[in-house]
Amino acid sequence: MAKSGQNNRPDIQLLWEQMKNGKNQALATLFKHYYPLLYDYGKKISHQDELVKDSIQELFAYIWNKRKSLSRVESVTSYLMVAMRRQLFKAIKQQRKNKEIYQEFSSTQPQQAFSAEDMLVMNETIASERKSVKRALNKIPTRMREALYLKTYSGLSYKEIALIMQINPQVARNYVSEAFRRLRSIITEKSKIYE
Repeated sequence: MAKSGQNNRPDIQLLWEQMKNGKNQALATLFKHYYPLLYDYGKKISHQDELVKDSIQELFAYIWNKRKSLSRVESVTSYLMVAMRRQLFKAIKQQRKNKEIYQEFSSTQPQQAFSAEDMLVMNETIASERKSVKRALNKIPTRMREALYLKTYSGLSYKEIALIMQINPQVARNYVSEAFRRLRSIITEKSKIYE
């Protein structure tokens, strides 16, 4: 890995150029180097921890996918901060849009279709199911959870997941498959308890 100066900091410009030339190790090094800075910056814009983390992942996936068309940047740090801000605002806007669509859908439904009690029970069921999935996700290993996230939420291919996680595509496929298997097992076991 490229180093510069006496303090053993990575040569960011060199890493950027290597990443643009398709070196996934350079992307991984940039990601590790900038993650704390981007996370802290993101938390100042949005206090939603998961939204900030997702935005960082989306930003680096975007950079990797568009690496061949990226122009030379004078300051990688500035570029990433501006891109992070843009990505986060885009995610917040999408979140609001989804909420508005839900509210619009809810307001156009016939009022007599569900009573207030039915809606309360339905909302509690949905909330309970979400908590159940979240608890199940927290029980699977971090690397499996990351691969599952990259596959299901980011829609990345196994090859792309492998590049981001620094593993081979078959390991990425195995992680996702095993994560689904464990989630099903945990959720099925949980539902049997309540029967």
